[in-house]
Amino acid sequence: MRRRFKAALMLLLIVTGVFVFAIHAAALDDTYPFKELGFSVKLPKEDYVITVNTPRGDPVFDRVGLDYDETMIAFHTANIYLRAYDPDKTYSISMIVTEDENTAEINNYSDLTTAERKVILDAISQQENVTSAVEVKHDGNIFFDSQSTVTNGDTTTYINLCNTVINGMQIDLTLQKEGEEITPEQAKALTNAAGSLNFDKINRKTGAVFDWWRLLLWVGILAALSIAVTVIYKQYNASVKRKNEERLKARRARRGESDDPELAHAEKEEEITFEESLGYRSDEEFAERAEADEMAGYDIKVRDRDPNKGIEYFEDEGSNIDDGTDYFDTYFKEQAEPRSGIQRFFAMIGFYIKNAFKHIGRFFQNLFKRK
Repeated sequence: MRRRFKAALMLLLIVTGVFVFAIHAAALDDTYPFKELGFSVKLPKEDYVITVNTPRGDPVFDRVGLDYDETMIAFHTANIYLRAYDPDKTYSISMIVTEDENTAEINNYSDLTTAERKVILDAISQQENVTSAVEVKHDGNIFFDSQSTVTNGDTTTYINLCNTVINGMQIDLTLQKEGEEITPEQAKALTNAAGSLNFDKINRKTGAVFDWWRLLLWVGILAALSIAVTVIYKQYNASVKRKNEERLKARRARRGESDDPELAHAEKEEEITFEESLGYRSDEEFAERAEADEMAGYDIKVRDRDPNKGIEYFEDEGSNIDDGTDYFDTYFKEQAEPRSGIQRFFAMIGFYIKNAFKHIGRFFQNLFKRK
């Protein structure tokens, strides 16, 4: 009983601790919504934050030593929507949002191909005073993170910029620090701000975006599926063949016949020609019948063509036999009309594609056929 009570008490303490920690972690940040832009951003609660929506007389202006009117004029002139200062006021983070035809065309960095994003990244890297630039992803959104320095007299300003385009808006989150380099902890504050961007809705461009990596991925997937289907088809055919051989063997055993294929088929049938299979005694008789049908006015048309042998198959619209029923006579001529190499190539491709579909159809028919 005591053990159960201690276990329940320990579980209650753990749950309470996790709950308190979650509340404490949520309370570490403040959310700053911008309804006119359709998104919000989070910053540490202890930071001094001024936004375009901060009212006149807010104590934050006195704490950072700024005039309300001058600050708002500067904000509207430079499209600054937010500026935050750390508690020691050693650095500041500004958020600038702009829109124009270029950002509307881009819409989202995520809509661009890898090659298109590389062009933008190379352009950023080649800017004056930029020391490094990389592509990063924060909460599914793509950013270009760059480092630069600006020297004015004896003062050097270190700048860390996180730039993105989402919903046709260019958002620049910039961390500035004078006199000293930006520390990893301070850079993480900018990373956290970029990752906290929360949009009401992200509008993606309709239609697929052409990307070579995506194309190669789909080619690989289709190739793997083709190989899998081929292997399954061959295995299935082998299984069917084995079953048929076993059935044939059992049938022969019941009849008392030999299992030796050579003995079972000792009397091989003599091969006959295509003309003979149609009932003609010779090629001459076959050719005479074809010419007679054409002269009699039958509608002769091409039915099929073998690209490998250059043979055209024809059929007429029927001939009468003793019982009055109609049927189709099928005959051919040995050489088709000369065709170009391109025509023969595409005819051969079509021939093999048609045969492939026949095999696939036969495979699925056998697959679902009830035994």
